[in-house]
Amino acid sequence: MDEKSLPRLLLDLLWQLAVLLIPIFLVTVVPLPLALGVVLGCAALMWLAARAGWLRTGRGAARVMTSAAIGLGFNLGRALPAYWDIAGAAVVMFCGLACVSHLERRFGLADTTKAKAKSSPLSGGQSSGGASAWGGDEPRVTPEGEPIRVFNYSEIAMGGPVLCDYLLPDGVLLQGLGASARFSNDGRYFAAPLPSRQAWGLVVLDRELHQLYHCSCDEFWELDAFNGGTLSGRYSPLVDNGAREISLEQLLATAEKVSLVPIADLWLEPGAWQQYLEVETLRHTSPDGQQRLDASLVLPTRLRDLPQPCDPLRNPEYRVSINAEPTALLIRADTAIIWHPDGRAFACRARMADESPDYWLWHLDRGWQTLPCPWTPADSEPSLGWSEPLELDDHHLRLSSYFDYPQPDHGRYGYGLYSIHSDCDAQIGHAPNGRILVAERQLTRVQLAVPLTGDGQRGATIVESSPVQGKTRAQFTWQQDNDQGLGGYTCRIGEWAVPGVWQLDHRVSDAGRYIALIPITAAGHVVVADAQERQLLNSPALLVARLLDFRGPTVSVAVIRGRLNQDRQSTPLQRFDQSPPEAHDAADFCQHRPDSRLYYEWCELNVSPQGLTALPDWRLVKQPQSAVADGNFVQPAPTDTDAAWLFGCETEYADSWLRVQSPRLGGHLLTASGCAIGDLAPSMIWSEGARYLALTRLHTDMDDEHGGRSAWQVLLLDVQERTLRRSPQWLHNRPQFESFKADALKVRLFLRDWEAEDDTDRGSITVIKLSDLLTLPAEALTPHGELWLTQDQLGNAEAWQALDTSALSHWR
Repeated sequence: MDEKSLPRLLLDLLWQLAVLLIPIFLVTVVPLPLALGVVLGCAALMWLAARAGWLRTGRGAARVMTSAAIGLGFNLGRALPAYWDIAGAAVVMFCGLACVSHLERRFGLADTTKAKAKSSPLSGGQSSGGASAWGGDEPRVTPEGEPIRVFNYSEIAMGGPVLCDYLLPDGVLLQGLGASARFSNDGRYFAAPLPSRQAWGLVVLDRELHQLYHCSCDEFWELDAFNGGTLSGRYSPLVDNGAREISLEQLLATAEKVSLVPIADLWLEPGAWQQYLEVETLRHTSPDGQQRLDASLVLPTRLRDLPQPCDPLRNPEYRVSINAEPTALLIRADTAIIWHPDGRAFACRARMADESPDYWLWHLDRGWQTLPCPWTPADSEPSLGWSEPLELDDHHLRLSSYFDYPQPDHGRYGYGLYSIHSDCDAQIGHAPNGRILVAERQLTRVQLAVPLTGDGQRGATIVESSPVQGKTRAQFTWQQDNDQGLGGYTCRIGEWAVPGVWQLDHRVSDAGRYIALIPITAAGHVVVADAQERQLLNSPALLVARLLDFRGPTVSVAVIRGRLNQDRQSTPLQRFDQSPPEAHDAADFCQHRPDSRLYYEWCELNVSPQGLTALPDWRLVKQPQSAVADGNFVQPAPTDTDAAWLFGCETEYADSWLRVQSPRLGGHLLTASGCAIGDLAPSMIWSEGARYLALTRLHTDMDDEHGGRSAWQVLLLDVQERTLRRSPQWLHNRPQFESFKADALKVRLFLRDWEAEDDTDRGSITVIKLSDLLTLPAEALTPHGELWLTQDQLGNAEAWQALDTSALSHWR
């Protein structure tokens, strides 16, 4: 039962009483003919609502008629003599209520009530045990001894009850049923529960009539027996494992009956598969109307023998004939038929029986031929995917294709590049409070120009980029592979042969004017070709691994910054321990080694007529950042005499998911004045005089004493005295600093630790007095060279000293 508060239950009771008693009172006090008219009017309204299909309105009218029938009895009792009043009123009420019940059933307004199983006395209310809902004892043979195929196992959530499909010997396929199933003792019926996250169901199959009954009974998780027309089993073993039993007659009386549909050698429930078979023939005509391709629906005669018997129904195939000449080729309903402009040839993707699909070419004079494999891949090149054909000319068939997206495995950095084969969300910037801004990052779309002749040798296919200017596409033609197996390609944009030899990886800018390229030589940089001015723009020296994006004037690339020993742990202070050599000597450095791993980093380059310049990986912020603020930023003091650089923040999961709404933690702070602190969240604020810096720290491993949940802590850094104080007050609500005046620190606290999309939670302000913070014990920072470190960071002193602090150079 739904849990409701006592006031809610009382309000519900008052409402139900009002709905019942007010019509009774009104019908009782009106004249008797009018009272009779109200009853008849309700009956008429029930009939009209049932005819119109307004079941809810009809049931409401029936409810009013019930009260009106009682009121009519009271009204008649008032009008009759004293010795007839009670009997007359009782008769009218009884007949009126019986009439309401009859009309509800007659008009189809009666609610379908659930069949209720009664508790069984077996074992004191506990079942003796039967087949488990978690599987392991599914019926494998029928009562006649014929085998049952049980397959497609799955679970409700992780470790939940099991669902599976049953294929009976006569071809009846029942999908998504529970593992605890039983046959009746006479073999005619088969029953199984329907596992659900909410209310469970129950199905009963009449094997003789091929009818399936969906029973409105949610009291069986596990079935124990089906004997003598009585089904017995148990309710949830997770609750009480209480025994239940119910008669078959009672189950079927309230069940929804479904007649199974014969298709090939199966019996199936009606479903979406039927709409896929509605189209029995396909027809495609050439542009000149002279050639005709017809295709007729073909289904396997033996669906039962397939690993997935319903696959041919969900994705039906059609046998092709061309100009009334049958072939052995099979296509699907959505197969693209690409005609040559002259109408004498076409290409499509089809397959022969028992073979994988290929690209096929038909020509009026030469007949059928298979085309070579569209692409011969190399391990060091981008992973390509291709699909339906787009265009056919005298020499090539063009296919839609794309490059994979090489996402670093920790978001903006990592030790590997995931190969993603779909458009995905990507970070494109930050809101003023540091929250990540997201937009769709589309894959690099290309076309493969596959030759109509040849044997599929490497380099035969031409790769064409997205449009660069207007409808012009850059064409990449293979020349040769280098010593590392990386292909070298020439690039031509219309009449312009771009000088140089390039890797296949490229990216066209979203405006279409530029295309980013990577030279095949070991020069180690990115080149942007300006198709309008026909000039090349070079980047600084970089070990570029892959191109990531080209949005506006910014090219994003994955670069190799170094290697990290397998035995060392990656930290924000040291992501790698081996720096790369000069680019022309870096080929061996970039190869796989078992003792260490390459470190990749996201790098952004700004495109200008003067060339490409690397953008800093940190951002300058002008206001305090939120707890969900992303990563690497510098927050200057109000006096501009000091600044705080926070870097290395991640979510507690530390993965490649954007997790825009999640708080960050684990950041490292360095001020221009030399104070270094670890394990911080992004929320921070300077005092007006720039002496104090209020910081936050997120604790995710709180013990039971603190509720076993995450909690926030405020820290106060005194950059003048170089001390750190930690507040003992725990904050549980994603703090964001509002102001830090001379005597008080204002912080806004929210209802939850993650930021809602609708942003309706405005939070509440809490004031922390500076005087209270200054009374706390202060930890003196320890000097180390030009830096001042907390006690827990002394072991990382060398890494702090080696840190590139160019982000703070303006304030030093």
